[in-house]
Amino acid sequence: FKYVIQTDKISVSNAEVQALSSTPKTLVGALSGYYINVFQVTIFVTYASSTESSSRDLLLTYDTSVSTTNWTIIRDCMNGKTTDITYVLNSSGSTAGACNTSILNKPFIMSASSGGFNGGWSADVYVTYNYIKAL
Repeated sequence: FKYVIQTDKISVSNAEVQALSSTPKTLVGALSGYYINVFQVTIFVTYASSTESSSRDLLLTYDTSVSTTNWTIIRDCMNGKTTDITYVLNSSGSTAGACNTSILNKPFIMSASSGGFNGGWSADVYVTYNYIKAL
């Protein structure tokens, strides 16, 4: 049953959102000898105040040291938005679904492009995934 598809909910506070650039949030923990196969990520963003103005990107990735390849990216995440938003994501885009290093034994994380966010919002993140044993 260790290969079962599961969905986890991870809550991300406004303080954590604003610190994502320097302190990425682990969404799914690494498991030795396995890689994480992510099927979908749904993010329910709750707007508070103030309005996001940083024009930063939200990154979903396996490795924050490789900024050019990510599972997927939300460009200008919450920039100028003043309402709650729902993002339903899969791995898409020209560099999405790519990692310049092995994803074996790595966590799946949420991060931000350099400089981080400055708005007042938080999120509930639902990640649907399974662990795959490396053969």
